[in-house]
Amino acid sequence: MIGYYAIAPYFICMAFVLTIASTPLFRRADSPPNPSVERISSIDGLRGFLALAVFFHHGTIYYHWLAKHVWDVPPSRFYTQLGQSGVAFFFMITGYLFWTRLLRKEGHINFLNLYIGRIFRIGPLYLFAVIVLLSIVLFHTGPTPHVSLLRLAHQIIIWLALGALGVGPDVNGYHYTSLILAGVTWTLHYEWLFYFSLIGTSYLARLKRLHFYFIAIPLFLLVVLFSMHYLMKLIQISFFLCGMLSGSLEEKGLLAKLPDWLSSTLVLFLLALDFTYFGSAYQAGPVILMAISFYLIVSGSNIFGLLVSQSAIRLGEISYGTYLLQGLVLYSMFSIPGVQPFAFVSPITYWAVILCCAVLLVTVAAVTHVAIERPGIELGKSFATTVAGSRTSLRSPERA
Repeated sequence: MIGYYAIAPYFICMAFVLTIASTPLFRRADSPPNPSVERISSIDGLRGFLALAVFFHHGTIYYHWLAKHVWDVPPSRFYTQLGQSGVAFFFMITGYLFWTRLLRKEGHINFLNLYIGRIFRIGPLYLFAVIVLLSIVLFHTGPTPHVSLLRLAHQIIIWLALGALGVGPDVNGYHYTSLILAGVTWTLHYEWLFYFSLIGTSYLARLKRLHFYFIAIPLFLLVVLFSMHYLMKLIQISFFLCGMLSGSLEEKGLLAKLPDWLSSTLVLFLLALDFTYFGSAYQAGPVILMAISFYLIVSGSNIFGLLVSQSAIRLGEISYGTYLLQGLVLYSMFSIPGVQPFAFVSPITYWAVILCCAVLLVTVAAVTHVAIERPGIELGKSFATTVAGSRTSLRSPERA
């Protein structure tokens, strides 16, 4: 037993990681100033906490995976909620950011540039992770195909689809291939579905007086259905709608005007209710509590300054890598001879190993952010500019 029901290890580990992130070693992860890009610091900082919440969720799951080869939610509502609520808030952030962009442009945005930007934002680090995953599979299975070449090609193609086709299958007969990445790529499928849905919802963004109702009414109906245990597989949609609802409220000037001490207290109280009384985030009650919490954060709550601290902002910058690479770090750490027996000595030794994994993870995420993510983003911008120039030339050819 690793102390699943004790929440102290999580807060101790988080405090240590925040301290590490505040050092000059992570200065390169700071986002360069860009006046043309409007950023919300509290949301940037929130991302860092969410990615680490998912990591500690998987850190507890890993104990049973190593001991019993069982991959399931932890037997603790706190650590279960860490992962599920972390993903829920990530979806809310996505819904809020892209919906507000549509609202500001009244639904008229360049979708080609948007999708190019998403491909180059998600793709480079994702492909890096998948190449490492396939290398690990090759190491274990050897170069000999254990399935037909056509099936092997199909398996690899799904993995290379940037998550759009869902979690990749087992490759070349290697069981539980997806768990090398801790199974985190399932969320990318929902992200891509949301990005593609923007083509349709962009028309709703043009209805200045009605867009709020087109978001609020479906969200209400979904929550009612969830409370009746219907359409539980579609609950992820509600999280995107929660973020979009906050965007619509912001566009209508209906954000909460509360002092930070009060809004921060309310957010912590609502999350405490969620984590204390619900065993899963995938219920009607948690959806409502998290939606209100997110609305308060969008309104300006920064949790007593925690979300806008330098450490939080830095962890937010590298949050994609923290989220995507956590499985590789856990796999690599516990593959080192002697680490697993040491971790299983006591709850303290297990959490000590998890803390080492957390520090290694944010370090690797910072390095890959600088070496892979940023160049990928810049390459995407250059490519989008080139494509836009080519389309302009085709529409307006020069005359001799």
